Amino acid sequence: MEFRHKSWMERGNDEETLAFLSDHDIVFVCVDMPQGFDSSLPPVAAVTSKELAVIRFHGRDPEAWKTKSQRAADRFRYDYSKKELEEWVPKVESLAEQAKETHAIMNNCYRDHAVRSARQLAALLE
Repeated sequence: MEFRHKSWMERGNDEETLAFLSDHDIVFVCVDMPQGFDSSLPPVAAVTSKELAVIRFHGRDPEAWKTKSQRAADRFRYDYSKKELEEWVPKVESLAEQAKETHAIMNNCYRDHAVRSARQLAALLE
């Protein structure tokens, strides 16, 4: 389940949301995304299903996030820095310890940004 409104993970709702997902063995999709919007979720790393953990990397450009373009590539035009991906290394490792499988999905689908980000994250996790 990838939530699209911040209220699901705001203080007071976050524990209830994660508990509900855990109780029903529903995968919580962790996200890396621009902050400050109603659709923004904090970069919470949580496992709610022992089978699968998922992280989606949408990029962090708030200007691109506001874009009303017809092309997804315009909204997800973001090239992650090594430092930004390093922030996720301990989180990914923790998720991997708790779930049978862990998937990191690069949604920064502009040119080769997703491929380069995926390679860089994989190298950081080695």
